[in-house]
Amino acid sequence: MSIYTPEVRGPVIYQADPAVAQHYHGVRNTLHHTCKPYLNHKVKVETHDGIAHEGVLAGMDGKNLYLLITVNTDPVRGFYNPYYKPYPYPPYPYPGPVSGNAILPLVLYELLAISLL
Repeated sequence: MSIYTPEVRGPVIYQADPAVAQHYHGVRNTLHHTCKPYLNHKVKVETHDGIAHEGVLAGMDGKNLYLLITVNTDPVRGFYNPYYKPYPYPPYPYPGPVSGNAILPLVLYELLAISLL
């Protein structure tokens, strides 16, 4: 357990500008009020890095937006080794691609756009 004591405090390495912190707080509140009616709707989310994700808006909390996405784990990739046999050997025929759902947490501050699909 960590206990904060002013006597052992080292030099401050970074401290956010209060105006920037207040702006982030406003962005978070705006996203909560804007996205709340669209829970369980299919959306496309774009981040500042230019990455786009499609899925169902599963929920939000104070820091993250949770996107329900479909995962497809196809065993055939760009660098497929035809001689690779997993151990223990699976029964024939080899199982096909596995798909399922996963929750992808996205940081609210990194979101650029959210659009309905």
